[in-house]
Amino acid sequence: MIEKLTTRLSGVKRTGQGRYIARCPAHADKSPSLTVTEKDGRVLFHCFAGCAPADVLAAVGLEFSDLYPEKPIYAKRSGMAAAFNPYDTMKCLSREAGIVALAARQISNQCPLTDDDIDRVELAAERLRDAAELMGVRL
Repeated sequence: MIEKLTTRLSGVKRTGQGRYIARCPAHADKSPSLTVTEKDGRVLFHCFAGCAPADVLAAVGLEFSDLYPEKPIYAKRSGMAAAFNPYDTMKCLSREAGIVALAARQISNQCPLTDDDIDRVELAAERLRDAAELMGVRL
């Protein structure tokens, strides 16, 4: 995503991995005063002369949304759309399933669940049902 911005700037010099300096397009910049960095999938930039980020982007014909990847949209059965990251969703579902499995093991070892444990297992079960419903699976 950083390339969308750096390819539209003048005087771009790489200062490190995912780090650049360039002349700011929002003012008459004689020497580079704009830093551009990509960190954790985000494009960060700053004009040391004080130009507003929106002005910098407008000067090169971009908007903030141009610098960030689009989130996938997944359709629910009910017709509404939900944006979520499948990897993160699977991690959460795995955690909820693990909570249910731990509770089942504790019960099978004839150790009673505390009230807090029961509440947490019920929450995990609810989250798993909601996820199944979102995917169109009826339990």
